[in-house]
Amino acid sequence: MRIRAVDRPEPPADRARVHSGPSLRPLELIKIDGGDISWHGFGRGVLALLALWWAWVCYAWLTNMFETARVMQTTLIIVAMAAPLIAAIALPTAFTTGALVFGLALLAVRVINVGMLFASSSRDEDGLASAIRRLAPGLLVGPALIVAAAFVASPYRELLWVAAGAVDFGSPLVAGISGLRVVPSYFIERHGSVIIIALGETTISLGAGQTENLRRPGVLGAVVLGVLISATLWWTYFGLTAGAEERMQRTLGVDRVRLARDAYSYLHLPLVAGIVFFALGARVSVEHIDEPLAPLAALALTGGWHCSTPPRWPTDGVTTISSPSIGSSPPPRPS
Repeated sequence: MRIRAVDRPEPPADRARVHSGPSLRPLELIKIDGGDISWHGFGRGVLALLALWWAWVCYAWLTNMFETARVMQTTLIIVAMAAPLIAAIALPTAFTTGALVFGLALLAVRVINVGMLFASSSRDEDGLASAIRRLAPGLLVGPALIVAAAFVASPYRELLWVAAGAVDFGSPLVAGISGLRVVPSYFIERHGSVIIIALGETTISLGAGQTENLRRPGVLGAVVLGVLISATLWWTYFGLTAGAEERMQRTLGVDRVRLARDAYSYLHLPLVAGIVFFALGARVSVEHIDEPLAPLAALALTGGWHCSTPPRWPTDGVTTISSPSIGSSPPPRPS
């Protein structure tokens, strides 16, 4: 087994895994004919985001703990990248005609993930191997429930998705995470990349389909304001990452693993969901610039912004917000 080094350059397949994480595609489950939004579709979008997020989280932990530069590991990661692509294609119909395809693709992602975890762990690392054995059943039960959901009708289909989410998020709490490892700089950078992708897709979605309407001052102003808000979220998030890494570096043992699980695997989901739902509300606002927002669209716009505002990271008991432009390693800029 080769433990990941802090400053080791990552292989292209490792970085590409970030781009198969959660995106704005759950909006396709939320939007219905005529550009309206339904609570039913909103709920399905949340369930889809939960499934996509946890699939990415599993690989973030895998590549955080082990180097994946060997031929077999890189090949498996590339194969695993194909499965999320199939899931993304089936996502708009994940609760209807494409339910089985989506579920099987998600299950394939997890099976490869679990296989790589076992293959990468060493017999000499009893604590790590024990942690993987404890966590493996939960990693497989969740997507298996989504596959089973393809064979039942609503509302039982949605209930199985809820159960899958509960298993995914609950299994680390039940099985325990002692024995796992976290490389702070790598782990934080991976999650920052997801935030960048989500913000970039938010910016792109603001102007999608508005080519003919840019002559309208209201539309132009709304697009510019949306970009400024996205930039504010970027600035705030990456202004806090230095304090986050400092705190994680000072935290040792199982406490570091627990901090990584809670602050990133769990609490980064509301950040990403907030960006997704802000993008939804902002896009509807631009499309219907002269009309009052429907209640759900207004909730997505305002609630999404609040959820996507990152928390303060304490460093030595003092909240520190630094400029992203200061320091030797400035954060990536949103695309």
